[in-house]
Amino acid sequence: MSEDKYKHMVFGFRKPHFLGIDFGTASIKAVELSVEDGRLVLMNYGQISLADLENGTPSQGRSYDEEIIFHLRALLERMKPKSRLAYVAMPAFIGLISLVEFPAMEESELEEAVRFEAHKYIPSSLDDIALSWEVIGKQVTPEGKEKMEVLLVAALNKEVARYERYVSEGGLAVDFLELETFYLVRSIVGEDPGLFLMVDIGSRATNLVLVEDGLVKVSRNIDIGGRDITRALAESLNITEKRANILKKSDKNFLTNPESALVFPVLQMIASEATRILASYRMKHPDSQCKSVILSGGTARLTGLTEYYADIFKLPVVLGNPWRNLEYDQALTEKIQESGGAFSIAIGLALRGAETLTKKKEELFPSPKKKFSLKDLFIKKI
Repeated sequence: MSEDKYKHMVFGFRKPHFLGIDFGTASIKAVELSVEDGRLVLMNYGQISLADLENGTPSQGRSYDEEIIFHLRALLERMKPKSRLAYVAMPAFIGLISLVEFPAMEESELEEAVRFEAHKYIPSSLDDIALSWEVIGKQVTPEGKEKMEVLLVAALNKEVARYERYVSEGGLAVDFLELETFYLVRSIVGEDPGLFLMVDIGSRATNLVLVEDGLVKVSRNIDIGGRDITRALAESLNITEKRANILKKSDKNFLTNPESALVFPVLQMIASEATRILASYRMKHPDSQCKSVILSGGTARLTGLTEYYADIFKLPVVLGNPWRNLEYDQALTEKIQESGGAFSIAIGLALRGAETLTKKKEELFPSPKKKFSLKDLFIKKI
């Protein structure tokens, strides 16, 4: 396995360990954390490229699922994680996250209403769907009627089973499995107050997420991503996609430098949809003002992108930093900075495990001052 295909870093082992695995379309990423005296400690992390699989390069007689399992095993073999339980995320584009309004009602009535409403958003039979929900807000209309905001989360049972199989065939057990959106928010925004727009540009798709006070309010997926930007760059410069990908990761500014600026319709499409989402949300919640736009994903580090989007959105645009609350060997600082937000979801998953331990300890040994706490973004199943 070439160095370009596989990147890995491991150091020190402590207990307990929490392993997060992010199944992306361009790579599989994993992060292992530990909690010591309320401190989050990075123990192990790694990723393995799926570029050959994503590009459709013929495998050694293996199916797509077998290829994923093969790559996961290779990653785990090199990482050798201490934890045998995994917190796992599925790509956001294979599921549904939708905010729905209901009149105020009892929880028993709401469960039936959610199932009825879900038919409008999900074409498949509910018997084939893993459906979850959570009440995330209540409001009073100008007419004085109370309404509830309910977040629906759904994924096909066969997709859930598929990712569970990946993990079990990799030699691990699934502790928790959800859509990646919640873990992206957990690692980058956490409990920060206010309204934020997250733009997570993955290889295949872009996830636009509105987060208010740590809660997901809107989540939308667009079937365009980093690979489309690479192709546009290759076509504009008449070079190979491999060369374009290298240039995309370089310091060359193709966005805001007048001498080298190019037009990227993909970035404009992302901005248009994000602007529409913000405008729609502000109409319903005029008192909510977006504090900033947070970029994540591998393409987020494209030189000039923060300035490019700041000019379009007329808002502060920053790079998400999922490493901000973690302690790690300072010798890794440069490598971690280079990775940017690529490990955001895997870190968020490991944080889920770390918080579970913290909550259990708090229940057994209540403390007047909690050292580590994040909002619970996870949805109860019905």
